[in-house]
Amino acid sequence: MFLCYSGKKYPTMNKVVLALSLLASITCYANEPEDDIHAFTLRVQQLEQKIEQLSSDVHATQNSTASLKHEVSSVNDKISALEMKSDSIDNNLMNKIQSNINLTNSNHDAASKQIQEVGTESKSEIHKLSVWGSLATIALLIIACAIYFILRRGIAKSSDAITAIRKAQNNLQEESVKLDTRLVDILDKQLNIDKIQNNASAGIDHSLALKVADEITRIEVNLARMDSSVKGYKQLTKAVDRIKNNFQANGYDIVTYMGQTYNEGMRINADFVVDEELPDGTRTITSVSKPQVHYKGELIQKATVTVTQNI
Repeated sequence: MFLCYSGKKYPTMNKVVLALSLLASITCYANEPEDDIHAFTLRVQQLEQKIEQLSSDVHATQNSTASLKHEVSSVNDKISALEMKSDSIDNNLMNKIQSNINLTNSNHDAASKQIQEVGTESKSEIHKLSVWGSLATIALLIIACAIYFILRRGIAKSSDAITAIRKAQNNLQEESVKLDTRLVDILDKQLNIDKIQNNASAGIDHSLALKVADEITRIEVNLARMDSSVKGYKQLTKAVDRIKNNFQANGYDIVTYMGQTYNEGMRINADFVVDEELPDGTRTITSVSKPQVHYKGELIQKATVTVTQNI
């Protein structure tokens, strides 16, 4: 029975219960030997110590309970104060919201009125702009038609001028072909006469042959730039071929290099012109003022050319 009440299962046991337990224990041990009485005395002392400890725990518990009651009361007071403050805030917030709603409604009415006024003014302005736009479009159409007829007349005049220029150019080319044909005939005759004179004398004079070679080269360059439909083009080409054959028969050979790719190993006099529209590294002979002339395999005149390049 003592062991049953000595545990911590009942920390709030009062002194009466402990005293009854002690009395029962004394009754149980009244007739026991002296050793058992001594043990009993020790046990009683232990129980008294536990009673004091329990009393101290009860007192501490009572103090804690009082403190908790005080804290609960304080919390309740704070909750009441918060509820009052919340009610006040809610009232103020509702008043502000209602005030904002009233202000918004007022602004909306004013904005609606302004929108109506702007819409009326916009319709009026749009009508005016539409009228002015129509007038401007009509004016632009009239101006465009006038410009078109003026340009058409100018284009017609330009077309007539271009036709006249082409016609004049064609006439000039025809006259040039006639003159070159006559010149070739004269040079051919002069070349035959010079051949007879050279055969009659001991020395050979190449001056006439070189002049003929220069003229032949000039005529060939002009033919290369001329349309083959020009009147007299074929006759001049045949005359040039004839005098070149006569030239070769006399031991002369002409090399023009026209259209060939230039390289440093050529034995020619070259002038260089830069053309950036050509592919990189291009070097082409585009003009010949003097051809290269050989007489019986021997060089008697170096060619003078123009090289167009992009390097």
